[in-house]
Amino acid sequence: MTTLDRRRFLAALGGLGIGLTVAGCGSPATTDPGSLTLWYKNGGMSDAVLAEAAQRFAGDRFDPAAVSDVRPKLLTSLAGRAYTPDMAMLNDDIALYFRNSDRFVDLNTLGAAALRDQYLPWKWQAGSTPDGKLLGFPIDTGPSALYYRKDLFEQAGLPHEPDDVAAAVPTWEDYFALGRQLLKALPGRYLIADAKTVYTYSLAQEPQKYLDRQGRFIGDQEHVRRAWDRAVSAVQQKLTAGFFDNAKQSSDRQSAWNSGTEVSFVGASWMYGSLTEAAAGTAGKWRVCRSPGGPGNQGGSFVGITSVCPAPERAYEIVTWLLSPANQARHYADKGLFPSAPAAYTDPVARRADPFFGGQVVADVFAESARGVKPAYFSAYDVTISDTITDELVNVESAGKDPETAWRDARAAVDQLLQRAGVL
Repeated sequence: MTTLDRRRFLAALGGLGIGLTVAGCGSPATTDPGSLTLWYKNGGMSDAVLAEAAQRFAGDRFDPAAVSDVRPKLLTSLAGRAYTPDMAMLNDDIALYFRNSDRFVDLNTLGAAALRDQYLPWKWQAGSTPDGKLLGFPIDTGPSALYYRKDLFEQAGLPHEPDDVAAAVPTWEDYFALGRQLLKALPGRYLIADAKTVYTYSLAQEPQKYLDRQGRFIGDQEHVRRAWDRAVSAVQQKLTAGFFDNAKQSSDRQSAWNSGTEVSFVGASWMYGSLTEAAAGTAGKWRVCRSPGGPGNQGGSFVGITSVCPAPERAYEIVTWLLSPANQARHYADKGLFPSAPAAYTDPVARRADPFFGGQVVADVFAESARGVKPAYFSAYDVTISDTITDELVNVESAGKDPETAWRDARAAVDQLLQRAGVL
């Protein structure tokens, strides 16, 4: 979905408070009666693990189906109370479903609490409603790291081994200073794709975002303004390249990875796939280390069991097998989905030397980040609020808009959005 479509969608559903009361008109409640169906996003699980699950649970007629965009399809089926999957992948915006938690099985009623200690505490908490129901069983996470070109750092006379780079840039301000050194040594290069990256990953390192778990707006507090000011500072120091679209969609950015114009970036673990696929010719030249500013998380998914599932106990058995620590290591090895189960971090399947990164065991870097993430509540409105704010950052970076004017306009737009939603 585009930003505008997402906003219209959320507004139309009223944060899921509207639309999910429509009757099903006699249509089948589940998408495939007689089977136990799972909707998951393309690339969202290991094909090998899913194939093994289909064999293992053949008696339950386990039927996984890849869907290009699960959320709109799932919301439509929930609204119409028809053709709903038994299990569904939920993104990190899982709070969208909290108001209508009755449409999902509380996994605690199936014994999930006994497995809680096997998963990262902040990830487990993120799948739980404010009143303690577990709607989503943890799949992957998106811990951040600093990706960089070792050869170009060395050429510029900068620290270039992972531990040395991490020690040189413990803060964003240190990272910016490194960027200024790089520009002097290698003009025309840069360390930051755009201001949005700085804002997004700075906020990901904070213990709070826009709303607290009681639904109170806290996006006017210092932590948000700090991320904004840091992003503006990067623009003012001419350290950003001005790439505003997703790495998978940006041919310009992919070209910059291959040419060495973009010599580093802060990104989540899932950026691994984008980089290695788009810049295969640079294999062996990249490394990863701890992010400036510390651990953070961006993204990650869950699996929920819908309330129409006729056999929730069997569905739960499938889910917990699919997402066991051992299988999470396989999801990571096959699809780059970084595990939410710490036991997977020491699994040899995950801890393999990576030739693209010069033989580095990159899982160790992401594991350190994942363990250090500060728990933060991700509300149903966070995506739209973030888009509203970063739209104004784009205006600062690309059009030269005054940063203070842009900040006031962003704040006014967010206030208007939340007033319409009844939050303010």
